[in-house]
Amino acid sequence: MNNQSQLFIATLGIVSSSLAINAQATDWRIALGIHDTIVDQANSHTFGAHAGFYIAHKTQSELLWQGEIDIFIDHDTDKLDPDHIPIWFQSAFSVDGNLYRFSEVMNLQWQVTLEGKRNTVSSIEGLAKIFPGIVARYDNERVYAGFELAAGYYMLEFDDDVPRERGYDREDFQNKTGAYSVALDTRLPLGDTFDLYAKAQTWNDGSDWLENKVSGVLSYHSDSLAEDSEIKLSVEHSEYNLDPYDIRDKNSPDYLPILPWDRDILVRVYIDMPWG
Repeated sequence: MNNQSQLFIATLGIVSSSLAINAQATDWRIALGIHDTIVDQANSHTFGAHAGFYIAHKTQSELLWQGEIDIFIDHDTDKLDPDHIPIWFQSAFSVDGNLYRFSEVMNLQWQVTLEGKRNTVSSIEGLAKIFPGIVARYDNERVYAGFELAAGYYMLEFDDDVPRERGYDREDFQNKTGAYSVALDTRLPLGDTFDLYAKAQTWNDGSDWLENKVSGVLSYHSDSLAEDSEIKLSVEHSEYNLDPYDIRDKNSPDYLPILPWDRDILVRVYIDMPWG
């Protein structure tokens, strides 16, 4: 078991133990839907179905614990990775607390996040981000805006099949580094039943960027399918810097980057509803 898996399991255990203290005050939700992973540089669409599980719990000391795990099953016909197992995972855990409250709608918080992704169709073998930081937030229950500044650990590893075909060896597949991150996000109401959430985030190791991500979620609030349920359309565009993996001069006539693509897009349509 690698270090990232051990860290994932340990964090999940900590979160689960904390939530078990007061289950009645915990928000449990489940998501079910379909998705498309797009790698436009390879003219590839990979469709599938997914399920997600979300937990949020606020303690008596006003600490907010959150955890989310998504499981994706792909119908992989394009075989960008010739040996890809068509099941992949992503997860996000966080805990935050108040540092200073400027008013009823504005405050400054500390936050620690742990995010991960494994075995995607776009050849990401493992992605782990552990970032403590501070977040300035404005929230009047309808309009929300936030600014996040964080520093921590970033790890990205590519699956070996495609890189080996392009002349790379195992020691070239992984980049581990300290990094900082900057993020902006907002949520806006669109009438009485819709709202739009958008986020832009970048990770940088101090000398160059590592990853840029832009995402958006359009939510329709309706009790017609289940009480307190939402139908959501989400789009997440991720771009990765391949320069840290280069093993030869880019001006060389036989130069090839580690992958023939450096971005992917995840499109999801799903229902998000209470669980239990």
